[in-house]
Amino acid sequence: MFLPLEQKPNWRNPPLITLILVIANVLIFFMWQVNDDKYEGYASDYYQRSGLDMLELQRYIQYKKNVSANNTESRSTYIQMRQDGAFQKKLENDEIITPDDPAYAEWRANKDEYHILLNRSVKTKYALNSSEPSLLTSFTSLFIHEDNAHLIGNIVMLILLGLGIEILIGRLLFLLGYLISGLAGNYLFVIIHSDSLSYGIGASGAIAGILGMAIMIYGFRKISFFYFLFVYFDFIKARAVWILPLYFLSQAIIYFVFDSNINIEAHLGGLFGGLLFAGALKFIPGGIKYNNAGASAVNANFENDFAKGHQLLASMKIDEAKDVFSSLEKQYPDNIKIQQQLFTIAKYNPASDDYHRYAHKLLMFPGTDSNTIRVVYETYQHYANNAKPKPRWTPDLLASIAIKLASGGNIEDAEKIANLLVNSVKEFKKNAEVLHTIAMSYKNVDEEKRANYLNMLLENYPDSEEAKRIQEA
Repeated sequence: MFLPLEQKPNWRNPPLITLILVIANVLIFFMWQVNDDKYEGYASDYYQRSGLDMLELQRYIQYKKNVSANNTESRSTYIQMRQDGAFQKKLENDEIITPDDPAYAEWRANKDEYHILLNRSVKTKYALNSSEPSLLTSFTSLFIHEDNAHLIGNIVMLILLGLGIEILIGRLLFLLGYLISGLAGNYLFVIIHSDSLSYGIGASGAIAGILGMAIMIYGFRKISFFYFLFVYFDFIKARAVWILPLYFLSQAIIYFVFDSNINIEAHLGGLFGGLLFAGALKFIPGGIKYNNAGASAVNANFENDFAKGHQLLASMKIDEAKDVFSSLEKQYPDNIKIQQQLFTIAKYNPASDDYHRYAHKLLMFPGTDSNTIRVVYETYQHYANNAKPKPRWTPDLLASIAIKLASGGNIEDAEKIANLLVNSVKEFKKNAEVLHTIAMSYKNVDEEKRANYLNMLLENYPDSEEAKRIQEA
């Protein structure tokens, strides 16, 4: 069996629907279904003690006429009777044992008592009966399981598949797709077994739908797979679409080789339901977060290459490290970590164009988050003290540095830059923004300095947008 393992959940914003489904299935089984086997045993015992089994078998033989009732075939005939949906429908509708039949009154009373006993079992009452399906049991059957092994198998696959797919399509769409897939699996089961009395239970059809969604979403992308074959398991990288023929093969082996009661029809119906649902999402803007689909693989490649470059740099293989980080820069031009590494390499020659170029890139890096401001401040300190033959300052560069430093609390350095700009390039328009940022940094800290910088702004740049905002306030 192959399972795609690609997306890792973000536990700050957890995949709640998957977790709720897991908890719901576990609680229903261990708390609501806890006495099912006992109740079914009571019902089966009553069915035999009351004589219902022999009476109905006799009427079934008459109903079929061509079925032999000798001792060697009675057991198989009995099983056939219990699974004959058409016969059971007629039996329940009083068409086999009719009200004018001498045995009717006793049979009806015993039959009603048998149903009361049997319906005490959650599994029987809320399972999907292929010969008499209902909307209620189509849903409830998705949350009922046969035994511990059935529950554990489904829960494991739900976790492995659901955590990633819920991230890609969101909680509500994931829940909708899960239920639609489960219903698709149930109704394929009903269509194929409409003439037999068969019961369908379990979440496997809905889970197969999640697998179908994964195949449709990832398509021909290469993703990580976990596979197991008897006692052997491993991880491989392969195109997601390859899981489709492999899944069909696994279901064919189960159907033709193993004698089991696994609901293959529900699996296939759920799979197609999931494929169609995810296919429809492709026509809904934002229905599938493609930037996240395959993001783990992209992140893994980035981390591997970044670690390789860092290791080369630590080993003083400067040129090789530079090649690795330069290649990464082409793929991720806005990644500040890569720019830092290239600046670190350039520090070995502070007179080089690379040193000035990467210093300017970091100093002009957009954003006012704490990490960016910290990087800007550290780069500014190094560049101001080490650039050869001297720093290549420009008004734009200095203004950008001052604004970030003031925003980050390094006001004294920002003040030095502001005074330099006002005295050397007084006509520079961004000076007004610099002065306004510094003034706002002193708000509730030093009102006197705040007033001084606001006055400086109004005196030197009375026509600026910042001055207008101050006058209007």
